Amino acid sequence: MCATRRRHRTLDPLASPDAVRRVCHCLRERFPELIPQSEKELRRFLVAVRHAERRPVTDAKRGRPSRFGREDLLKAASALRFVLGRETGGRISVSSFVGQYVPVLDFPSDVTDALSSGQINLQEAAQLSRLTAERWGLSAREARTRRRELLRSHVAVRGSQPRLRARVREILGEAPSVEITAGQMEAVVARVDEMLEIDPSDTRHLFWEEMKHLFFAMRDTEPEDLDDEMMGEFLSAMDGISNVLYRIEKRRQERHKQQGPYSV
Repeated sequence: MCATRRRHRTLDPLASPDAVRRVCHCLRERFPELIPQSEKELRRFLVAVRHAERRPVTDAKRGRPSRFGREDLLKAASALRFVLGRETGGRISVSSFVGQYVPVLDFPSDVTDALSSGQINLQEAAQLSRLTAERWGLSAREARTRRRELLRSHVAVRGSQPRLRARVREILGEAPSVEITAGQMEAVVARVDEMLEIDPSDTRHLFWEEMKHLFFAMRDTEPEDLDDEMMGEFLSAMDGISNVLYRIEKRRQERHKQQGPYSV
């Protein structure tokens, strides 16, 4: 079986701490008295810049007043937009830079190394960075070792972004624990039978049929049944399935959002 091809990754020249600091340095050179010197204050300032740019003038007096003047924030936003246009050809907006790239400054060094080398993309780096020593209850060294092991496994099997996100959620205990009962399996079988009775040509029943096979395989397979070659083939095949399940989840969330909280 051929391994699932991993989408070709184009190295993002802005996705590194040095590149982010270079943009901030250019911004500070334009307004040395306005832009904070410390990175902590700089991040707060940039968040305020993004917020000011998003809010219309009529909303400026609503909510808690900003520590920074609105005119100064808009001036900085304009300058940042110019710098980003020069550095990225207009590919990155002010909002994207502040929301996605500035957080790179807080990522662990092992994660930023993998990001800068192109092993992972920005979104994958953000997921790995959630696995901190504090959340794990480990030392910094142990947390770094575990992140590297997860990264090595992710790269080795050409894992997808949705799969890595699901794995991180599972590690952090955020993924819901679902216990499949015999009654639930009977409900699945009944749903499949009903779909076939209504329309035998409706191929959607195959989803539940194949997922049922996975359930029984999970129940019956023993550790000694698996070797490295088998695991490589399995993980490669599951990569595509994980992508489809992620898209199904997104579609379900959008449907529930459109229906509203009181829909039945």
